Amino acid sequence: MRKFLAISLVLSWTGIALSGGDDGRAIISKAIKAGGGEAKLAKYDSTIMKEKGTYYGMGDGLPYTSVVHMQRPDKFKMEIKGVFTLCVDGDKGWTKSDKGVTDMPKDQLEIQHIGQKAGWIMHLLPLKDKAYTVKADGTAKVGDMMASVVKVSRKDHPTVTLYFDKKTDHLVKSQFKTKSGEQGGKEVTAEFLFSEFKTVDGVTMPHHVVLKHDGKLYVEADVTEMSAAKFDAKTFAKPASD
Repeated sequence: MRKFLAISLVLSWTGIALSGGDDGRAIISKAIKAGGGEAKLAKYDSTIMKEKGTYYGMGDGLPYTSVVHMQRPDKFKMEIKGVFTLCVDGDKGWTKSDKGVTDMPKDQLEIQHIGQKAGWIMHLLPLKDKAYTVKADGTAKVGDMMASVVKVSRKDHPTVTLYFDKKTDHLVKSQFKTKSGEQGGKEVTAEFLFSEFKTVDGVTMPHHVVLKHDGKLYVEADVTEMSAAKFDAKTFAKPASD
């Protein structure tokens, strides 16, 4: 559980807004406006989040509670209460458990970086950068909703397909390729479903997420607290071994 659960939580839970360009960026712009606007959403580049969920990656559901410190695009720390702490800080990573502090293996760090890059795309505001190719791709059903589909690609990044509810403009689904630690690094399709949108400090964000791998339930979680924050380097620094 320690190795690969974090991909579900490193990802952004929100969408933000920018001025429209092509049709894809126009859809993104509406999503950002629906989330509260660029200025308010930009404050959530750094976030503290608490959540309760269930992890299904090893078969039977394992309940957990966590505290997440996230400074986009590449700093992330998650403490699973009573189990372990996992941290990614740029090109480095570490974990801490009752067995001590260890450096994150290369294969695990690679999976975390895929998740971080996809999460940065789902944050939406970075898509102003023309390094990202942003294309509208028709419509699709997400549950009972009709959604506008946008595909985002960039060199050395996963291609992420985003689905926006046509009624509310909120990001309600995302999909991209990653790797599964439980399956020895096998490539899988990660699918996120976002719901229960609530407004906090003028920003509207989903508070329930379901993550599936190749269509199978992997993680289901509820955000219990969320706030913008500022961190210093100590927040993500590797602790000394006991």
